[in-house]
Amino acid sequence: MAFNDAIKDISYGGIAGSLAKVIEFPFDTIKVRLQSLPNFQHESTWTTIKYTWNKEGLVDGFYKGLKAPMMGAFMESAVLFLSYNSSTNCLSNLTNSSKDLLWIQSLSGGFAGFFASFVLTPVELIKCNLQVSNLNTNHKTYNYSSMIKQVLRNDGITGLWKGLSSTIIRESGGTAIWFSTYEVSVKYLNQINPDFESFNLLSSGALSGITFNLSMHPIDTIKSNIQTFDMLNQNLKVKPDFVQTTRKLVQTGGIKSLYHGLGITLIRAIPANAMIFYLYDFLKRNF
Repeated sequence: MAFNDAIKDISYGGIAGSLAKVIEFPFDTIKVRLQSLPNFQHESTWTTIKYTWNKEGLVDGFYKGLKAPMMGAFMESAVLFLSYNSSTNCLSNLTNSSKDLLWIQSLSGGFAGFFASFVLTPVELIKCNLQVSNLNTNHKTYNYSSMIKQVLRNDGITGLWKGLSSTIIRESGGTAIWFSTYEVSVKYLNQINPDFESFNLLSSGALSGITFNLSMHPIDTIKSNIQTFDMLNQNLKVKPDFVQTTRKLVQTGGIKSLYHGLGITLIRAIPANAMIFYLYDFLKRNF
């Protein structure tokens, strides 16, 4: 991959990811609360939205913890597009095959998701904890610096990567589905509707977001519970792992407990992912 192409992938992917994060963040806040908080697990999405609005307002409720995720989304999307395009080029050259082959797109997507996980995990750790911190019973006010200090004090530098294994599972599998769904969809739509290129890009981006979240939502629920456990259970010393968290969720609420917040997650996925792919493609074609 040429140096200029790499810079474009980093810049355009990062810009698209950051703007998409602004769109999706209020939905993400409700999703994390539905996934992580026992008192919300039997509430509807609409009830949780009303509670957040009435008790905390727009900024402190829906947008609390946005700054770090915006920076994280820039880095994550930059890594995703750079890794994906580098991998498709490499695999295509090594096998003397077309980059349009589904196995190349899927494997490259998984490769990109794996690397993005290491950037994404600490960002999501702080984000998720800030999103639920207003509901902590100790009534302490948290911000970025105090949250990071607390994690470092309690768990050291490696504590920032709490939930890494579940993030890797989610991102590797999910991003393979994400990119391959987009590539297949946009190719098909461009064949049957060549005069509606913008619509095809937006629709394919939205579809890729839906398939990612439908397939990976249980893993995301487990990750959110792992990452917010200390914040919501500050009197407990035990730190449940992936298997223990999964078992507890299923024992408490059955398989459906792994799907808390799915509805609003899919609603969030449509505009956010449509924006990411459309804006990335627009920037790459015009600059």
